[in-house]
Amino acid sequence: MQHHSACRTIDPNYATVDMFSVSLKATTKIKGLLEIVASVTEFDNIPIRHHEDGVLKRIYERLPSKLAQPKFNTPRIKTNILLQAHFSRVQLTPDLQSDQSLILGRVIPLLQACVDVISSNGWLSPALAAMELAQMCVQAMWDRDSPLKQVPYFTSDVIKRCEKAEVESVFDIMELEDDVRNDVLRMGKRELREVANFVNRYPNVEVGFDVADVDSVTAGGVVNIKVQLEREHDDVTLQELGPVVVPYFPSKKDVG
Repeated sequence: MQHHSACRTIDPNYATVDMFSVSLKATTKIKGLLEIVASVTEFDNIPIRHHEDGVLKRIYERLPSKLAQPKFNTPRIKTNILLQAHFSRVQLTPDLQSDQSLILGRVIPLLQACVDVISSNGWLSPALAAMELAQMCVQAMWDRDSPLKQVPYFTSDVIKRCEKAEVESVFDIMELEDDVRNDVLRMGKRELREVANFVNRYPNVEVGFDVADVDSVTAGGVVNIKVQLEREHDDVTLQELGPVVVPYFPSKKDVG
C-alpha cells in the first residue's frame, strides 16, 4: 500500500545546514553521508511504536551497512534502517512503509543541501557520493547493484540471464537481436512495452570540454575548463519526456 500523502517536500532548516557544515568532510563517503542525513532534526518526529525496536533490529540484521552500538528506539537509527531497507527493497509492514515514504519525501532536499555545503568547500568526492546517494533513494538500489535493476520487471533471474548474454547496461538491452532479447527477458507484451518505454527514455548524456587559454597552461597553475553536457532525446523536450519511471519512490520525480 502506497502512502503518497506523506511525501511533502520540506526545505532543510538552518540548524540542519549548520550540522552539515560541521559534519561533512572531504573524505565523507556514502556510509557516512547516510548516517549524517539520518541524524537531522527533520526526522525527529518519525514515530517509534511500542515493541517496534525488535522489528527494526530484525530488519537491521539483514542490511549491509552496520552502525556503532545502534539504539533501535531512536528516530536517527530508524531512519537509517528504513533508508537501507529501501535500497535493499525489503518488504515492510504498512506502518513502517508509511514512515519510509515520509522519510523518502524529505531526503532529496536534504541531500541537495549536502551538495551545496560540499560544493562550497570544493570537495569533488563527497559531492559525487551525495549525488549517488540521491540516485539510490530514487531508484531503491545500492550503488554496487547492477544498473539493470532500475528497469521495470528486471528480477534477479532476468538480470542473471542478461549478464550471461553480456548485457551490462540499459543501452545494451536495445542492441540485442529480437529472438535473443525475448529469450533473455521472457516477458509478456505489456511488460516488454514498459521495458521499451523505460529504455527509450533512459538518459544518454555526452560530455564535452574545452580548456580556456590552453597555450598558457603551466604545471601547478589554475586552469579554467568549460564543460558542456548534452542529453540526446530525439528532439523531445524534457517536459514531453514526463516524470522519471521510479516505481519504488513514493512521489513524482521529474527528469533533470
